[in-house]
Amino acid sequence: MSRAFEMIRADGYALAIAGENQITERLENTLENRVWNKGEVEAFDHHFFRSVSRGSEVVNFDGVKISKKPDLVFKLRREHRVDWDQCQDAVFAECKPVDRQHSLTGHYCAVGKDCTGIERFIIGDYAWAMEEAFMIGYVRGGHTIARDLPPVLADAVRHRQLGSPANVEVLETSPLNHQTDRLHRTVHQRLFPWNNDDAATPIEIFHSWHECG
Repeated sequence: MSRAFEMIRADGYALAIAGENQITERLENTLENRVWNKGEVEAFDHHFFRSVSRGSEVVNFDGVKISKKPDLVFKLRREHRVDWDQCQDAVFAECKPVDRQHSLTGHYCAVGKDCTGIERFIIGDYAWAMEEAFMIGYVRGGHTIARDLPPVLADAVRHRQLGSPANVEVLETSPLNHQTDRLHRTVHQRLFPWNNDDAATPIEIFHSWHECG
């Protein structure tokens, strides 16, 4: 993700004035055509990934919602797994602005709204068959994961609805540059059963924030 944003900035793309959908479209294009297709990043290549797509329709955990549209879907290349649901075999990513107009409580960590972010993974709209997912933040105004995300996740108003997340864990010792925050991870309980009536296992959500100001 960081390499894609480096390329977008090097192209002179006006991230500061671009809307959420515009940034996501440019990110999809860059990831698909320049990062993945040319093997720019180790392990993000044709051996493990099939494609990157934006706004692909998917089905939720119980098949009631058939037109859910995660922002980005990274299809995995594991066709030899005949017991695997190929439609759900992917890394799902939801992208959200994080700025003065888009508060964490109103969007990224919102609950019970049409514009929720993390919640969609908790209630089984996205990535219900997987155990890992991504939240990508388009940051303006100097927000950081370590400072801004933990208190919102811990707030009793939304803590359970966001899967009673564990503490925010940093996965990188330092940012790659001043425009990319360190990668973090949270673990969430999920609030739906799988089709065999077993409770869905927890999901790891990786938080990748990038300056778009």
